[in-house]
Amino acid sequence: MTKMSRSVNAIAPLLAILLTNFAQASSFSVPPMATSYPRQLHAGGFSLPPMVEDLIPIATSIKTASAADSDSHTEDVILQKDLLLVRPPDMESLWEWYAYTKKQTESDPSWGRIWPTALSLARFTLQSLHFDNDSDASTIDIDFTSKLNEQECALVKQAIKALQTTSHIIELGCGLGLAGLAFAVSAATESTNIKRTVTFLDREPYALHCVMASAAINNLAIAPISSEQEMVGGTITPLIVARSSIDDWTSTDKNISYEDLQLGALDYENEQTLILASDILYEPSSMDSLATKLRNLLHPNDGGYILITDPEKERTTGCRSALVESVQEMGGEVVILPIPQPKNNGIAMNKSVLVESDVDIDGNLAKTVLIVVHFNGA
Repeated sequence: MTKMSRSVNAIAPLLAILLTNFAQASSFSVPPMATSYPRQLHAGGFSLPPMVEDLIPIATSIKTASAADSDSHTEDVILQKDLLLVRPPDMESLWEWYAYTKKQTESDPSWGRIWPTALSLARFTLQSLHFDNDSDASTIDIDFTSKLNEQECALVKQAIKALQTTSHIIELGCGLGLAGLAFAVSAATESTNIKRTVTFLDREPYALHCVMASAAINNLAIAPISSEQEMVGGTITPLIVARSSIDDWTSTDKNISYEDLQLGALDYENEQTLILASDILYEPSSMDSLATKLRNLLHPNDGGYILITDPEKERTTGCRSALVESVQEMGGEVVILPIPQPKNNGIAMNKSVLVESDVDIDGNLAKTVLIVVHFNGA
């Protein structure tokens, strides 16, 4: 049995439990907006921590030319995707479950939180799907002209174009999978002619359990990682297929690489991968391993792009510079630029685009940077 098979099999029993419950409760359909969220799914037991279902609005704005103005005047238009998310009620209750039910006081409950960086990445992917690569980049909420030089601007544009066209998206260290799920739900409606897989990788099996349950209740087809695409739920010929595997780049046994994804045998337009990640830079000494991991998840001959969001104030000082150095030593390119804070300009019913998770653990509105990495092919 390969390490990939062990990874898939490890998550299968957990996934089957929740999928059965959801199939009976909702037939994988999005509940009416009148439903009160979060709502309890599972009180917690030995096999599963407490679980709730929550509705997370992924809202952002793009600039679009006003049809009434011949001088190319632009105006803000709100984009919003409502994402159903299966998650623990909070990190505190998750830690208590680990400590008192599982007797695992060293377990890390951080995967159970919606982090501001994941929200930022989700919003960026939503904007990117509407980005016109032939324009002056005014449709996306990053000022390319003042923040970047010509070469850096071109690299970011190319990464956005890759996000629009790449068949295989990976969310590395996915946690609850907010960014990958938001991209999948958006891409299913915004890019109707592109078949894709979205693969979620994390070392925590309970996190993957939540991700795949979330995929199912958002009407995404789910499948194991294998050379034969056997779908569970969703449509007969799904546009977007969600997959997952346990992965740990510090381990030799569970360290997933491009070959483990088994993309070559699948019927897709291309075999390239693009990586999404948020809040994965924690220790400068591990950046060599992370850079190697990123390159090993990209197509070995074609290379590709990586989009990482990170707190403007680093979790550990020196991580970003260490990552840049490691990537450049491997022949890669890196651009780092700030992502503007969401504008409180209102959406339907005068609600803000901001949500509770935009506030970081220090109690302040989070500020985020985007790290764009590119590796050439062999």
